[in-house]
Parts: sequence; structure tokens; C-alpha cells
Amino acid sequence: MAEEARQNGWLTRLEHAVERDDVVAVRPGVYLPARRWRSLSGADHTLARIYAVALTTPDAVFAFHSAAALYRLPLPGDEIADVHVLGGEPAEGLIVHPAASHDGASDIAERFGLRATSPVQTVLDMADVLDYDDALALVRVAIHPASGTRFDEPPLCTRAELLDAAQAVARRTGDERPLTVAQAAEADRLAA
Repeated sequence: MAEEARQNGWLTRLEHAVERDDVVAVRPGVYLPARRWRSLSGADHTLARIYAVALTTPDAVFAFHSAAALYRLPLPGDEIADVHVLGGEPAEGLIVHPAASHDGASDIAERFGLRATSPVQTVLDMADVLDYDDALALVRVAIHPASGTRFDEPPLCTRAELLDAAQAVARRTGDERPLTVAQAAEADRLAA
């Protein structure tokens, strides 16, 4: 396809459109009209980058911040510039996490037609990398989604699933941070 584009002169025209700021390269090989890009929110920029990676790397498994964005979990900051994936080759705009750190197929789910770490795994990963308050906010939303929204969605995971998985991680790795955050979210809810 790239060879066909080169032969037909499309690449040159595309490069000129990017130089004129008529088009934005979301990722090499994936472009949006600049006017459309500017109309998107920061969260939608994040999702556009994720979908651009899915177009160029169909076997990608989205993880950490990117999986959290797909699950619409709260993230610090309005826009995440890099896309997080499990395994694969490092590339510009990609943060590659070792697939060996996850248990395998049980950690993978489908979200909007894309492969991502499961909700439980995503919450545990994020609880481990975010600061405590941001991690606690994310856990709360995962187990207690806001009601009164247009579509009352069920929780992404239950408290029991999250606590069981966090305990398993603590036993396997010695990392108790996700467990501490999960327990705090539960204690906070019971106190309310």
C-alpha cells in the first residue's frame, strides 16, 4: 500500500498537507484533518492515538494508561501522549510493557473491538503506577461507576475480584501497593 501511495504521488501530497498544517499525523501512516484533530478533546486525542496504533499494529494489546482510557477510567491529565501496549517492538509514541509480567490470555479482554488487559488487570497495573490519590479515584470508579449517567453501566470489576487479584499479586511479587489501594477504596466506601 505504501508503494502504491508512493507511485501515485500521494505521499508527497500528504507530506505537503502536513507541512501546511492541513493534516495531522496521529501516527506514521494514520492521519486526520487538522481541523478535526483540533476539535477533539484531550481524552479523544488519547483514544485517536490508541485507534491509530490498532490500525497499524492489529495484534496490539493495550495496557496501563491506554487500557484505562479504553475503559473510561479517570487518568491524571487530560491527554496521554504515548500508547501503552504489552510486548512487541518499541517505537516512537509507544511504551512497551513486558507481556511476561501478566498471566496470559486471562488478562486479555476486548473493549470496543480492541484487545486490552482485563479490567481487573488494568486497575491493578494503574494502582501500582499512579500516585495514591489518583489510584484510589481510579479504583473507586472501576468498582462503583457513577449512577445517573445516560447508560448506567455495571462496575468494570467487583470488589471481591479486585481484592482477590490484588492479594494474588502481593503473594506472587511482594508488591502490596495495589492491595493497599483496593482495601482503602473498600474501607472508604463502607465509612461513607
